[in-house]
Amino acid sequence: MAAALSAALGMATAAGLIVVLRSVEGPSRPMANVDHGSSLLQEVPIPATGRPVTVTTAEGHRYTVAAVRGAVDPAPLPGVQVPPPGKGYAFIDYVLTNPQHHPILLDFPPYVFLRRSVVPPDFASRCVKRIGAPPELCDPPGRSQVIARLRGSADLIRQDADTYLAPGASYLVRAMADPPVPDSADHRDMGLFIWEVRFTGDRRSRHAPFPGEDSRTG
Repeated sequence: MAAALSAALGMATAAGLIVVLRSVEGPSRPMANVDHGSSLLQEVPIPATGRPVTVTTAEGHRYTVAAVRGAVDPAPLPGVQVPPPGKGYAFIDYVLTNPQHHPILLDFPPYVFLRRSVVPPDFASRCVKRIGAPPELCDPPGRSQVIARLRGSADLIRQDADTYLAPGASYLVRAMADPPVPDSADHRDMGLFIWEVRFTGDRRSRHAPFPGEDSRTG
């Protein structure tokens, strides 16, 4: 599976697929940078995941999120700055599914939360505590990219300036936190959480656990 995921990321890097940058400066919806000339997403095997979490927007669009793995790498997504020596970027791969029988707008409900002890001082004020998440974790700026589609799923649907998840389709997404962290950090120093009110209705964080991990709440 690791080889398949690496190949998928290579395809995403070459095609410049879909990258969403986000900031903790308020809950406004991030903008997607979509390359409409991209080649099709590479298909990868269905990975093992943790317990799925399904959220629904006020418009009735449902998204299911299931974490695959978390790690630290010096360049988990294309275009990131080279980190300082001994540092890397925390990222989490997760499966994003449209469980409905019609297309829904591509959106990225979860974010990578970091353990405060690994966040550098210059990012401390931008790593925000969120209701429902453990107090030792905070929400930093970050970005997300679709890197593959799961076996048996249709490709993303592009219409005018918008991109949609195909009906019943699942995609592999890589979410990355912007603060450089020690390269000794691992999945225990991060977590995948959904907190924005358009997905939760109450801003209380929902945790999507890694395989074999219990849900973490504050």
